[in-house]
Amino acid sequence: MRESKRILLSVAAMAAFAAGGARAEPALWEVTGRGSTVWLFGSVHLLPEGGFTVGDDLADALDEAERVCLEIDTGAEDEAATSAATLSRAVDPEGRDLFELLGSDANEVREAAEEAGVPLDALAMFEPWFAGLTVSVMALQAHGYDVQHGVEQIIQSEAREAGTPTCGLETLDGQLGLLDGLPDTLQKEILLQAIEEAGSVETLIEPMLDAWRRGDESGLEQSLEDDFEGYAELAEVLIYRRNERWAGQVSKMLEDDEDVLVVVGAMHLVGDRGLPALLAGRGYRVARR
Repeated sequence: MRESKRILLSVAAMAAFAAGGARAEPALWEVTGRGSTVWLFGSVHLLPEGGFTVGDDLADALDEAERVCLEIDTGAEDEAATSAATLSRAVDPEGRDLFELLGSDANEVREAAEEAGVPLDALAMFEPWFAGLTVSVMALQAHGYDVQHGVEQIIQSEAREAGTPTCGLETLDGQLGLLDGLPDTLQKEILLQAIEEAGSVETLIEPMLDAWRRGDESGLEQSLEDDFEGYAELAEVLIYRRNERWAGQVSKMLEDDEDVLVVVGAMHLVGDRGLPALLAGRGYRVARR
C-alpha cells in the first residue's frame, strides 16, 4: 500500500468530518469591525444523528446574528438545480467514463477496488475526483455519518426557524470546480486513496475529530499539515486561496452595520494563513470566545 497522506480526508469534506458522542466545544472567534461583529465558527460537514447541537457561545452568536453565511447557501437552490450543477462537473463533458479517463492506470485502480470490496463499476459514469469523493462519503455513511446531521444543516435549520436570512461565500459550481480542475494524476491519487482507506476511514480521521471537538487549534493545524504533506499546490487551491477570498468578503461585512455568523470548515480557521490570522493582519480585533 502507498504511504497514506490522507488527501481524500481533506478533499472530501473540504475541511473535516466530525464524530458524535462527545461534548464538543469547537472554537468560536469574534471579529470586531467599525460598527459590526462577525463570528467565525469551524464546521464539520457529515455527522451521526445527534452528533452536534448549538449551545453556549455559539447559541449566543446565532441569536445575535442578523445573517448567517455558510460556504454554500444550500437553501439558495432546489434539489434539481443542485443535481444539475453536480452532474455538470462530475461527468466528463466529452463522454469518457471513469476507466477511459484513468487510461493506463485503470487496471491498477480496478485491482485496488476489488481487493477493498469497493463496487467501482457503479461509479463508472463519473470523473476520478468525484468517484473518490463518493467512495469516501459512502464509507462514512456506512458508519452513520450524514450531511443532514452536519453542522451547516443544523445551524441553517435553526436560522430558518428564527427567521434569520442566510447567504453563501461561494457557489456549489465554484466549489466543485476546484476539484474538477485538479490535475489527472492528483485525481487518480484521490481515488486510489479513497479506495484503500474506505475500510478504516473512521479511525484515520479520529485525531482531526478529537482536535475539533476540543477546540484544539494546534491539533487541527497539525492535521492540516499532515493531510497536505507533499501536496502544497492542493493546499493552496483548497485551503489558502479560499481563505484569502473569504477574508476579503468578511472584511466587507465588517465595514457594514450588520452582525454576521460565518460558518466554514474548521481547517480554514487555523494557522497563520487561517481566517482569524488574516483578519487580524487586516487590523481587525480578533478574539477567541
